[in-house]
Amino acid sequence: MRERMPRTRPVPGDAYTISTPYGQVIISDHGRSVTFSIWDDVKQSEHNAALFRYVEHLHQSGIDRINADHISLPYLHPEIPLARGDRKLDVVYYKGPRIFECELKTRRELGLDVTARHLRDLVKRCENLIVLVPQDELEEARTIIEIIELTGKIIIETYEVPL
Repeated sequence: MRERMPRTRPVPGDAYTISTPYGQVIISDHGRSVTFSIWDDVKQSEHNAALFRYVEHLHQSGIDRINADHISLPYLHPEIPLARGDRKLDVVYYKGPRIFECELKTRRELGLDVTARHLRDLVKRCENLIVLVPQDELEEARTIIEIIELTGKIIIETYEVPL
């Protein structure tokens, strides 16, 4: 196990370093600069990494009314609700007056029974439900949607988008 630095220690030049289990925060320039570095052994989940890339893509393509779960970005609109009943969507955005409600599913999540139950519940509560899957799982997702009898009620797209 890696040895961690003390919780807080002065750094030359009026800076302080705070170590956490996830990384290191360096506060310098009399509190005007804050830098956070994540330790190399801390990994972001596949789900959150894909969600981050997808939301960045939406924003870069000109969509500015977006909210997302699990991530924090300065342009997100927390007033846009993510909850649908007792479920919470991964992304909700508006393109013009139309709302789009997205649920991201990784390879591991796609074929699970809990995913099928989740989608059946969401389709009752969403106007335009989009299920985001890996590019090479689009056909599998279509088959699953057909098996659980939700064809025509869910849009299937990939979350693998260019940045």
